[in-house]
Amino acid sequence: MKPSILFGLLLPLSITACGRKSAPLRPDGRTEVPQRPPSNRPARVREPAAAGNFYPADPATLRADVHGFVSNAKKQVGASVRVVLMPHAGYQYSGAVAAASVKQLDPGFERVVIIAANHSSEARFSGVSVDTATHYRVPGLEVRVSDAVQDLLGRSGFVDVPAAHTTHVIEIELPFLAEVNQKPFEIVPLVVGQISRVAAKTLAADLSRLLDARTRIIFSIDLSHYHSYDEAVRLDKQCLAAIEQADAEDIDRCVTDATPLLSVMNELAVLQGTSPRLVMYTNSGDVTGDKARVVGYGAIAYEDVYRLADREQQAILDLAKRSVETEVREGREMDVPATVLARFPRLGTTRGAFVTLKKHGELRGCIGTLKAMQPLAQDVVTNAVNAAIHDPRFSPVRPDELADIAVSVSVLDVPRPLQGVTGDALAKKLGAEHPGLIIEYQGRRSTFLPQVWDELPEPVEFLGHLCRKQGSPAACWREPAARFESYGAQVIGEGKK
Repeated sequence: MKPSILFGLLLPLSITACGRKSAPLRPDGRTEVPQRPPSNRPARVREPAAAGNFYPADPATLRADVHGFVSNAKKQVGASVRVVLMPHAGYQYSGAVAAASVKQLDPGFERVVIIAANHSSEARFSGVSVDTATHYRVPGLEVRVSDAVQDLLGRSGFVDVPAAHTTHVIEIELPFLAEVNQKPFEIVPLVVGQISRVAAKTLAADLSRLLDARTRIIFSIDLSHYHSYDEAVRLDKQCLAAIEQADAEDIDRCVTDATPLLSVMNELAVLQGTSPRLVMYTNSGDVTGDKARVVGYGAIAYEDVYRLADREQQAILDLAKRSVETEVREGREMDVPATVLARFPRLGTTRGAFVTLKKHGELRGCIGTLKAMQPLAQDVVTNAVNAAIHDPRFSPVRPDELADIAVSVSVLDVPRPLQGVTGDALAKKLGAEHPGLIIEYQGRRSTFLPQVWDELPEPVEFLGHLCRKQGSPAACWREPAARFESYGAQVIGEGKK
């Protein structure tokens, strides 16, 4: 039996394994939406502040312009998206980027939280201001403000500063949202004043509580302002890379009109287990040809998948290596450095992981956790120790072996039941997809990581070995009582093969 085929012994907790909107139009061209005021509040419509300036004042022209922008935008993501970064400049400058951003959102939403930084020179405040209007109006469209604003005003850190809501940064997103959605929606308009890093985490938690299946969140933010073209491109690309890498230290260095909000966005990704993806970047110089005083615009979509970026991968691999060395040389489990989680907060997302050790290409230890129960960084540190010292198939790693040990980490997706496919059809499906697999049969469970397919490429052989790993007959996978779960894994490090 090949050594790596041993991936899959069972332990209870740590285990070895290696369009068009559907809302009708009234005769005057305005979108028909429910006009009742939110409960217990007299109606107060917030009139448009930027119509005829940042976007057309004529309803028909506005609809046509937005439709054109959205029609030209491409859906670039395959996973679900409920959170995006979206610019708020005049449509002639940032309309294409705004459309690219909103095009990535899952349609069918009923509520949108739109959050921007304070752009009013007449408002100076700390915390988050909640607009208490009952409706927002732009040409041809009137949108109801959600009753959720009243709940937020009862929370610490939320305030009512009317002057903060007099600029364009919320309203300008509404025509795009109406264009891509299939039904009327309501909004939660938020403008952020001064905010600390601690308050940013608290705000991310408040937003996470609002982010249900019917809700989307727009971070309304423009990038660098009024630099030369080359300097703007340099600053913007550094910032967008920091967001994609989820690097909190570099995000803090971003030059934008709402950099503290980028930290909120990053912390929200921690809580939701989502991953940022750059959709589009351009700047006013690209659009107008005037490259003297440039403003940058970016579209970022947060996909409902958990994939570590390059810098996060390196950080998690370094943790695994240092954990093995600390345990083997000093006989103790190291603590996760606070500096690592401060810079890469997504490593604090609850996730299961396996740590695999190989020596000269042969398996030397592999233990992990299928069911996520603790932050990923801690799971990696713990399982690195277990793989080096407590894998029952091997003697503990010795200090003199460390130079020859290659370490890899498999970060697991949440296992999902495989239903409705059995027998040869199951084998065919697995052979095509090569997922990680869990078999449960007569109270026993065993698993192989996705990379075991490199050792066992034939599905029947793969399934047979996995049955035998739990002490069941090789054909247990054909039994009606057998149950299956599949999962993906992101493999990081030196011992991938």
